[in-house]
Amino acid sequence: MTHTFSPAEIARVSSVPFRTVLEHLGAHVKQFKDYTPLDPSRCSVRLQVGYHGRDYRLVVTGEKFVNELQPLDTQNRGGSGTIDLVINITGLGFVQSVKNCLDAIKAKPKAGR
Repeated sequence: MTHTFSPAEIARVSSVPFRTVLEHLGAHVKQFKDYTPLDPSRCSVRLQVGYHGRDYRLVVTGEKFVNELQPLDTQNRGGSGTIDLVINITGLGFVQSVKNCLDAIKAKPKAGR
């Protein structure tokens, strides 16, 4: 069975803060307070994420992220947007990842970044 999402649903999902969806998934998230980005004007943050026994160390800049624990030449080491983050962390496909993001919106509609 295929599922299509409206452009409005995709736009809503794209605006879900990473932390909101990670917490909805039950991931443990800790921000490195002593992290200094190479370019401070980009306002990057480093997050330690634990999900189902796997560890991720993400550098997040706006809507983009990269997992520093993956080798530099690894395909899909990072991505752009909340859907990519859910796919990367959970291993789920696109449709289920969008559904998880929509569920996170319903569970915590006023959460901030």
